[in-house]
Amino acid sequence: MLPTAFARAIRLPLLTPEQFTPTKWDDAPTKAKFGNHLLRFITEDFPETLFTQKFYQRLSNTFGHIACYDRHGFWSEFFISRTAKIDFLDQTIRHPCYGDPAWTYSDVEQVIRARLKQSGVIDWHRRLLAQESEARERAEYERLDRKFSPRLTDRNISNPADAKATACECFSGEITQADQVCAQPRVPPTGHSSLKTPVAQPDLFAGL
Repeated sequence: MLPTAFARAIRLPLLTPEQFTPTKWDDAPTKAKFGNHLLRFITEDFPETLFTQKFYQRLSNTFGHIACYDRHGFWSEFFISRTAKIDFLDQTIRHPCYGDPAWTYSDVEQVIRARLKQSGVIDWHRRLLAQESEARERAEYERLDRKFSPRLTDRNISNPADAKATACECFSGEITQADQVCAQPRVPPTGHSSLKTPVAQPDLFAGL
């Protein structure tokens, strides 16, 4: 559903029979009815409930569309995705509206094309498409990040900063143990050349 401002700019004022030329097959009220229905279809974001067989038959013969599609094929071509909807609007706005209004719907096409172009509805859909694409890409990035990020077996760490801190703690613990070993007093081996010869002490019990 379009924002209210877009919807009002596109649909109002309603098209009236006085704006159109009757053809051999359709009168002016029929032309106006088709135009209003198409504008409603666009502003309500192309609901399938409004895409009736009769509406499809007329739409498929306007704005340069080809009539070889059946209703389901036409729907699949233009209305199942945001990108397809943009293509439909782009074709509608760019259509040159050839033909004599006494034989074609070219007068209806001109009015609808002008409404859509002035409203900026296609730019709104393009911005929405960009937002949807970014959301999908972010979701995929988060999925891949969860799948491939390194996991520590001893601790449940999800933050890379925590992993770095843990590695530092382990390394710090190794240094501390080494320092403790080095701090223990060293006992030189017996017979080491650096030991001084003991000075002989007088035997206090000699001669007793």
